[in-house]
Amino acid sequence: MALPFFSIDLNLPDIFNLIKNILLPNNSKKSKNEILEILNKRFPNKEVSLLPSARLGFYLSLKNYFKENDEIIFSAMSFPLYVKIANQLNLKVKLVDVNEKDLNISIKKLKECISPETKGIVVTHLFGYPCEIAEIKQLAEENKIVLIEDCAQSFGSYRGNLETGNFGSVGIFSCSLVKIPTTLGGGILISSDKKFKIFIDKWIDENLKSNLIMNFKLLFKNIISILNSFPSIYTLLSSKIFFFLNKLNPRIYRKIVYSGMGVKDKVFDPCERPNLSKYQIEIGISQLKRIKLMKDKRIENSNYLKNNLINIKGISFLDYEKDINWNYQYFIIKIEKDFNKFNKLIFNNGIHAMEENVWNCLEYNYKIENSSDDFKVTEINNAKILRIQNSSSLKKKDLDKIIQVIRKAINEI
Repeated sequence: MALPFFSIDLNLPDIFNLIKNILLPNNSKKSKNEILEILNKRFPNKEVSLLPSARLGFYLSLKNYFKENDEIIFSAMSFPLYVKIANQLNLKVKLVDVNEKDLNISIKKLKECISPETKGIVVTHLFGYPCEIAEIKQLAEENKIVLIEDCAQSFGSYRGNLETGNFGSVGIFSCSLVKIPTTLGGGILISSDKKFKIFIDKWIDENLKSNLIMNFKLLFKNIISILNSFPSIYTLLSSKIFFFLNKLNPRIYRKIVYSGMGVKDKVFDPCERPNLSKYQIEIGISQLKRIKLMKDKRIENSNYLKNNLINIKGISFLDYEKDINWNYQYFIIKIEKDFNKFNKLIFNNGIHAMEENVWNCLEYNYKIENSSDDFKVTEINNAKILRIQNSSSLKKKDLDKIIQVIRKAINEI
């Protein structure tokens, strides 16, 4: 039995509801109002936009707050496609190295990088763990800089009593297939700027038209992804295909999940995805209602995995503060030995983990104003990190298999 690299945690009522809303896609306005009501309660005093993707939210944020040649700072370990979008909009991009302990942006390096030309800062709460966002917010305010929070992985993560997304001018959450919560492709943007909300609504009305072909393609992809969330079905349907593709190209997962990031001539198309369908919104409603239960299960999984792997030589972990309330979106390990051999061994033994060496924005064909600076922490750590399965749908036997396979693989390299 093979464990897929990601699983969508859907219960039986979700499946029936999904089928019903595909067959009877009526009254989508009622569903949208319901999910917005849930989100407005979670983010009071914020303008909430429900989008077909987080990347569209980021694109519109840059369009709204910046003009050509404005300088904007990113963490060197962040979502490279966002840097690509900034390049596409002719913004000047500078990068800042990360902290060794959690791979989030270094405040010390950020202070050194800010100049009178800096108009924006984009921070990524990498792997769901919140960066030192309160201090960064203060720094941005002192320098009159727009702060954008990339919360793609950090829904349900807090610094103090405040959830990520609430600190910046804009907070952008991803609800893609591999995120919690998921709308099977989608995003949430929050802001205190009512004019920006009007800008978003107007842009969507004018640019996102109904497209049956795009909707059908997305539906087909979502159904396949849901089926592959179940280990037994994944083993029968896709694991053998991935096994073959993995032999041809060990980085096949990153090409599938992170398509378009490293393709030099591919331009980001803000209209690449249709607006959310009713079945997607209904799944999102269910996910939001179960968000705490899923988070608690991921925390339990992470603690169990770490307690059983912590003394294994050749494996290390990120150094997270124990009193931080965060969502444990991913369980990350660092492989200190032969990464490629280790990954191949666990893959061949049914643990289809995900290489997370996609975050170094220096490794792509993007224009970086300070590319000659020192990014030592990013460069060393990016090549070591691996995401281990941590879905709230995993059973204890699945976790025990992960532990057993990892122990065996690390002893063989």
